[in-house]
Amino acid sequence: PPPPPSPPPPAAAPRAAREVPATAEGVLSLVEEVVERGGSVPFLVEYVEPELASALTQTLEQLEGGFRAPSAEEELRAPLLGFWKLLFTTSSSRAASGGTGCGKPPARTVLGSYQTFLSPPEGSETPSLQTVEVVADGEAGKALLAAAKGDYYLGTLASSGALGVVEDHTRVEYDGAARFEAQPPPCRWSAAFVGDTLRVSREENGALSVYAKTENGAVQEEIAKLLATPIAVEDEAGGQGVDDRPMWQKRLDEERRADDDRLESGIP
Repeated sequence: PPPPPSPPPPAAAPRAAREVPATAEGVLSLVEEVVERGGSVPFLVEYVEPELASALTQTLEQLEGGFRAPSAEEELRAPLLGFWKLLFTTSSSRAASGGTGCGKPPARTVLGSYQTFLSPPEGSETPSLQTVEVVADGEAGKALLAAAKGDYYLGTLASSGALGVVEDHTRVEYDGAARFEAQPPPCRWSAAFVGDTLRVSREENGALSVYAKTENGAVQEEIAKLLATPIAVEDEAGGQGVDDRPMWQKRLDEERRADDDRLESGIP
């Protein structure tokens, strides 16, 4: 007689919840793990592996819960000054469009996003806020530079009553040309956490954006490398010879195209 069938393999035990210290170092270690698994920054938390997404969310909640938010403007301004690199966000609009808004068209992907907060002398025409992004442009077939300049203001946010920041970009440039029609709306946020190496901004809609403190030289080196990234030209049908977009960006582009199709067809 034939041998009896082999018993089915035992079900895998559920993976234990990740225990990551609720510190800036703990958050940065999770970001490194996302990159080691093939991800890239900036990324959208929703589209990383569930285990890592859950660990990031829990760690940020604990980090924010143990943080004493600044109550005076200068107490917030001091650690804010300098250069910051966007690591990840929970906002799909920020992930897709970036802080400059130049990543919004479906053929574009934000490859890197950086912010600078300055404290220029009173009466100076130097902007106190600048956001610089490298955007992969599928129509141009290359990576291009986007920049938004303006000022930031500290004060009490009407939505929450907490001390917060208003980012007001008044000039946007894309590939060296001014884009007056593309100015992003003011972004209002409070500090869920700010330290020597990490900043967590909570926007009025509850979305979180996480930045790492960096330096001007490091930013310039990263921007130069990103601008040299090979970008395939999209054909009229939206296809690419080589599609090197991150998975989360592909899903966002598909969702936006589906929304565009519904608008064009008039079918709800």
